Amino acid sequence: MTIERAEKIIQTAVAETGADIEKDRIALIRKYFAFLLDWNTKINLISRKSEEEVLTTALIESYSLYELIRDDPGKFLDVGTGGGLPGMIISILMPEAQVELLDSIRKKTTFLSEAISHLELKNVKITNKRLEEIDKNSKYDIIFSRGVGNFESLKKHYFAHIGNAGRIIILTGSDNEHHFRNYDVMENPFLEGRIIANMEK
Repeated sequence: MTIERAEKIIQTAVAETGADIEKDRIALIRKYFAFLLDWNTKINLISRKSEEEVLTTALIESYSLYELIRDDPGKFLDVGTGGGLPGMIISILMPEAQVELLDSIRKKTTFLSEAISHLELKNVKITNKRLEEIDKNSKYDIIFSRGVGNFESLKKHYFAHIGNAGRIIILTGSDNEHHFRNYDVMENPFLEGRIIANMEK
């Protein structure tokens, strides 16, 4: 049942974006979503009232991020990853990249550890901490996050962890655009009411 639901989510997202994704990558995304849906019956990873809508939007938004960074494989950090979005999708679509998934909630990082083992992904690391708690010497080529949360208070920590040529990408709602008025902001090409903020040092 969950496999069929996962397939429906992927088909909807592909139709919306026109994404051309290799079959083996599609198979991994399907396997990940089915696993997530199974776990979501036990712990609250995403809203249970609208699972398919949430995952479809998340996949479309993850693909929009992939389109921005696909030519820059490197070391990535997904802040507040939750159930692994967009970081898990990026790790699947960019197996040559090293992706660290950061979340302070233990039950979510437990799920992610199980998901990585289930999918046999070799390019993912899980960290159960807050952004301000990670090693001050840790540097990333790209730090990304869905949502904005308390970005203003965490901004210095984001910038402290990117290299001189690094960047920060925030995927969020257009109602949060005022947080990024000094940075490069674009409308998400696939999702109405969503924006992408791109920040560099």
